[in-house]
Amino acid sequence: MSKKIIIIGGGMAGLSAGAYLQMNGFNTEIFEMNGVPGGVCTSWKRGEYTVDWCIHWLVGSGSSDSFYARWSELIDMADIEVVDHAEYAVVEDETGNRFHIYTDLNRLEDEMMAISPVDFPKIREFIDTCKNLVHLEMPNEQSMEVANLWFKMKWLWKMLPYFGVFGKYSRISTVDYAQEFKNPLLRKAIANLFEPEIPILFCMMTLAWMHKKAAGYPIGGSMNFARRIADRFEALGGKIHYNCRVEKIGVENGRATGIQLADGATHPADYVVSAADGHSTLFDMLGGKFTSPKFEEFYRRGDTFPSLVFVALGIGRSFHATPHSYLFPLKSAFRIDPKTELKDLYIRTHNFDPTLAPFGKTLVSTMIETRNWEYWVDLQRNDPTRYQAEKQRIADTLINILEDKLGNVRDLVEMTDVTTPATIIGFTNNWKGSFEGWLLTPDTGFTQLPSTLPGLERFYMCGHWVAVGGGLPTAMMSGRNAAQLICAQERQRFSIQERV
Repeated sequence: MSKKIIIIGGGMAGLSAGAYLQMNGFNTEIFEMNGVPGGVCTSWKRGEYTVDWCIHWLVGSGSSDSFYARWSELIDMADIEVVDHAEYAVVEDETGNRFHIYTDLNRLEDEMMAISPVDFPKIREFIDTCKNLVHLEMPNEQSMEVANLWFKMKWLWKMLPYFGVFGKYSRISTVDYAQEFKNPLLRKAIANLFEPEIPILFCMMTLAWMHKKAAGYPIGGSMNFARRIADRFEALGGKIHYNCRVEKIGVENGRATGIQLADGATHPADYVVSAADGHSTLFDMLGGKFTSPKFEEFYRRGDTFPSLVFVALGIGRSFHATPHSYLFPLKSAFRIDPKTELKDLYIRTHNFDPTLAPFGKTLVSTMIETRNWEYWVDLQRNDPTRYQAEKQRIADTLINILEDKLGNVRDLVEMTDVTTPATIIGFTNNWKGSFEGWLLTPDTGFTQLPSTLPGLERFYMCGHWVAVGGGLPTAMMSGRNAAQLICAQERQRFSIQERV
């Protein structure tokens, strides 16, 4: 009889782990706290509109990168329509000057040079490094934790030409690197490529992926993509239990034995994999009994991705003349909460995906980062009337900003939707309401946390709380690696089952 494996969490990491374990003959069941798969890779309906919360670009969307092969092990990537944007974003300064961050690196270099010839040496360094990374192809067929010597030697050989690039650009944050440009518009654009604390290397790699058309947007949005993975898992014979919150992981004689749900029901297993929030896994489900110094250090001092106030508007007109990703300065500060105030606003106009709004209409959204998650949780719990009023104030303010900036907005708003850190915690249970777990910084480098815990056998973790840096490919690969570790534990060869 095949070994039974329980996976806690039906996000991208849990679905990936489940699918690969099913391919390798295990009897796998996922217990998901919500009524839908995907975790943070989600979308939801609001009237005629679909609010898309997650995917901005998908690394591995094109066959020029090896992540395409990994995704193709799970789903038919050729069946997904992908939009490769000509622009990553458009950034505007206080005088109306615009900088187009083109995804074609040659075109981007011309744009940078036209704006700031004085920054020629820095521009050339930036573009040359991005072009160098276009050719980077990291072997990812095997988990490094179980890889043989030949695979590790091959990995080192392929990475050898990039050691200097990684060593230099993984040690400087995006915001610090931006300060090396003389032109203020270039500084603003570079600083806002992604999280300001993240190494500039990540931004360079992203532009390299986009240049070779391997980081496009899958039409249909986040939930559509997540459901494809869930469907694959179930087609392989796996089972998903929805609306099942895990309260405790059973342990006997230093070995994980199953789970207990919030309703008291117990489910035995030969292995348990947690793809859920790391903090609740370690300190609630396991009672803090199996931590390690490395985990404790991360939870004491590590940086998480921030939480979000996410606002979506359904507007009854097209915005084809507006950049799909647009950062512009505000005439006056936009207060989000007592510790969060915006001087610039980053919006997305989703005309590029016709599945998110009726013809001739548009979903417009903004992700506003905040680390004041406690304020929103307290407000929702203790003053729900004011909580709703604050959400409405933010939506109204955004509508007024767009009316002033773009015109013909206020009277055409058909849908508003505001999520807060309290919403995120309620839906994902993520520690501090983080939207992607541990933040990659110059201090962490490419450090990964262990998938196993000292003193606890037959238990593995995967997802953004062990795979530092966020992103769907990272989560997918973390789940795949967990499956490889279990195969190694069972002394069986890890194999891929072809899609029918």
